[in-house]
Amino acid sequence: MSDSSQLTGVILAGGEGNRMGGQDKGWITLRGKPLIEWVLEQLKSQVGPVIISANRNLERYQALGVPVVHDEKVYLGPLAGIATALENIRTDYALVVPTDAPLIPADLAQRLLPKCPARLVICHDGERLQPLFGLYHRSLAESIRAFLASDQRQLTRWCMAQNPEIVTIRDTEIFANLNTAEELARIETALGERGNG
Repeated sequence: MSDSSQLTGVILAGGEGNRMGGQDKGWITLRGKPLIEWVLEQLKSQVGPVIISANRNLERYQALGVPVVHDEKVYLGPLAGIATALENIRTDYALVVPTDAPLIPADLAQRLLPKCPARLVICHDGERLQPLFGLYHRSLAESIRAFLASDQRQLTRWCMAQNPEIVTIRDTEIFANLNTAEELARIETALGERGNG
């Protein structure tokens, strides 16, 4: 597959935000705009439909004009959000990204697509895997559910069991996610250096 319009963009917005005082990170503002809007703008230009996988503030997310799927009521980690999304897409693949990574590149899909038809293509930043950034085939939902049913939640462990294709992108800013006020300040600086906003 080479046409990114045949992908569904999936934004994972179901985290607990423990290191940010329990805030829903999608609604933390960066330069006056919620993180979810930063990510949505970057994603819309490189996929077909977009959905948000969330477990709170559902009506607020729906007001953004894209479908919202309800993640588990009991938080089971990002794998559960991915499974829920995969069970609700109509395309073969989802381009999955987290809601707290506003610096994803506009060509992320094009960097990953050459590895298809692998069922799972995930990113590596040169130092470690970044499995929250990747292409996931919808058929993987069953494997994820079985993994969660065995009381396992570790995303990287599940990913490596799938023999994924790995794409190295040596730009740590892309994978900078927001867990602390210090990281928010660092992302603000990175945006300034890029001339955004």
